[in-house]
Amino acid sequence: MAFHALQAALAAMGIERSLESLVTRSGEAFWVPWSDTADAETMRYIRMMSTLFRATDLAKVRLETGAEDEAGGAIAALREHTAAGRLVIAPVFSESRFGVIQSVDANGVARAVGPGHLEPGSIDLTGGWSGSFPAYPPVKCIYGAIRRGRRIKPVGIPVPDLAGILFVPLGNDIEISGVRFGIEAVRGACEAVRAGAPLRDTAALERLLVTFEQAEFGFGCAERWLESNEADHLWDAPDLARLARSMRAASGELAERLWDSTGTASALALGQAVKGRKSAVFELPAGLDREPPGRVVELPRGRAVIVDTRSRRAALARLADVVERAAMAFARAVDSVGALSR
Repeated sequence: MAFHALQAALAAMGIERSLESLVTRSGEAFWVPWSDTADAETMRYIRMMSTLFRATDLAKVRLETGAEDEAGGAIAALREHTAAGRLVIAPVFSESRFGVIQSVDANGVARAVGPGHLEPGSIDLTGGWSGSFPAYPPVKCIYGAIRRGRRIKPVGIPVPDLAGILFVPLGNDIEISGVRFGIEAVRGACEAVRAGAPLRDTAALERLLVTFEQAEFGFGCAERWLESNEADHLWDAPDLARLARSMRAASGELAERLWDSTGTASALALGQAVKGRKSAVFELPAGLDREPPGRVVELPRGRAVIVDTRSRRAALARLADVVERAAMAFARAVDSVGALSR
């Protein structure tokens, strides 16, 4: 959501950048998490802060971040920034829902736009807020002011438009290792699928959903950017786009097999889905009037039934192999681009 808010703020400043461009070229697209131990919520919110800074750099603006223990100090800072004509992005709608703040009055009431608030609305900030930019657990009263002007010069990046693809930062966190392109993270998640983790452990299922859904989103952004006019000057863009498309499709299919909502309409639909699809986890429809055909689990996204059979485990394992092959093919192609660029 921080990138959505950044795109909106840039557009309000007359700087047109597609979300796909910001996400791909900053490296955010390839920051895919996987962990055997961290909870899904931690995986969902831990991202590399450097990608957000690189995105602002690509747009030739500067992001100045701040966080205060008390709402009063943060409100004073926001008022100073907005009075100077700067736009501020902050998670004022919820911990993960960022808004673009245009002004803050003397009473601490902000005018902001954001998810579900496409027209400027009033947000009372006096009670404080919390959230996180990509990188760290939520902190109190965090915000980022966008300044025009000095551009942060990238270091060691010979091809700026491929910066995100070629030089995604490495992470060394004890619980979560963000690895270049997220390829190693994807491979670790695929191994967990092959080992049957999502059918034994609901916590593993949640973590795997985070990994494959983020991979689908990230590689989808990469695909669309590489197919856009913005990437026309890259001689290898069509090949990379094709490989990103394969990765996006395979990740999305595996995520769907791990949480199939086919059966949400009725008990009959669930029965038909369980019989006809290779998925192993099905969202339960409301008002189910018969015994579910498997083990029922409760997850934050809803109730589901796990249909654990040898054939379904095999289908998941085969699809995990497809995802891993697609990830490695993309990595090899990018490595060849990097070799040619140096």
